[in-house]
Amino acid sequence: MIGQLTNRVLLVDDDPLIRKVISRHLVAAGYVVRVAFDGLDAIGKLRAGPLDLIISDLGMPRMTGFEFLNIVRKRFPQIPVIAVSGIAGDEMQEGLAADAYCLKNEFVSEQLLQTISDLTRKLPRRTVPSDVDNKPVQARWGRDGNYLVGCEDCLRELSVPPASADGREYRWIVCVHCGKVVQFLVPDGEPALPVLDSVRMDCKEH
Repeated sequence: MIGQLTNRVLLVDDDPLIRKVISRHLVAAGYVVRVAFDGLDAIGKLRAGPLDLIISDLGMPRMTGFEFLNIVRKRFPQIPVIAVSGIAGDEMQEGLAADAYCLKNEFVSEQLLQTISDLTRKLPRRTVPSDVDNKPVQARWGRDGNYLVGCEDCLRELSVPPASADGREYRWIVCVHCGKVVQFLVPDGEPALPVLDSVRMDCKEH
């Protein structure tokens, strides 16, 4: 058990063999394991239900562990996080949004079980942010005349063409990166046209 919570763990790693080995050890120790193959997949797993711990690799396609853990720290700061990587060294851990770090080697499963036990005695006390799922975000005009909308789940920006004038103040879009439905407030005014450098053309008669 993790502290006074239950034992739901999200394991994020793009290597299927690593997922299988670590999952087997965690399940044998009594944990309920949910797996994801990269950061974007993990965001969907986070929306699927509550979790008590996240174990994440750092080098992954589409969305790295660094990006994913920054999102977790912003959106789900109450969830303790263990980062794993095959690269040792303090430079790897500098600025990493994780509560613990484990080197990925042949003993990684045993290291993780010990690290989970250590975290149980010193769970992070971070403030849970207010619910943002139902709050529309404020869009802004992009230089190309499209709306720019920030997804609050994956923190990536979407370019949305303006709709025909229908009088609606709010619109919604499905994030192409993580699949979240994002409701947004359309910006006021007209799009700012890009400023073009004036070019002086001197015409000469021949």
